[in-house]
Amino acid sequence: MPIDRLFAGTDALASAMSAEKLRMTVAAENLANAGSTAPVDGGQPYARQRVVFEEVVDRLGRPAGGVATTVVKSPRYEQRHDPDHPHADPETGMVTSAAIDPILELTDLMIANRAYKADVNAAKGLMRMHEQALSLGGNG
Repeated sequence: MPIDRLFAGTDALASAMSAEKLRMTVAAENLANAGSTAPVDGGQPYARQRVVFEEVVDRLGRPAGGVATTVVKSPRYEQRHDPDHPHADPETGMVTSAAIDPILELTDLMIANRAYKADVNAAKGLMRMHEQALSLGGNG
């Protein structure tokens, strides 16, 4: 095995752990901004975000052992009639907020946390295999 491929498994696991960490961060941001009506982006309030995972491939389209992530904003908003609200449209009295479901965000947070823990356990197992291989090589 070429020396540069020796730690390919740990590189892939580190990539996956980084992706799950981002997923947890985005879910936490969504939860923190649920119900937010303050304009932040082009006059619109906070937009729900989600993380899209893609397999990393080499120039020939073969799996390269990693995960690429993209954060995508949702174009969905909710509106409610509240003419006394400080962020209400002066003509219609409608208040706009992001379409964020706290249960969906908490579920995504829990799933990402479990996936992260599974990646940590896989990394520990991989390190044990590397240690055992090195100890076998030293007894020869």
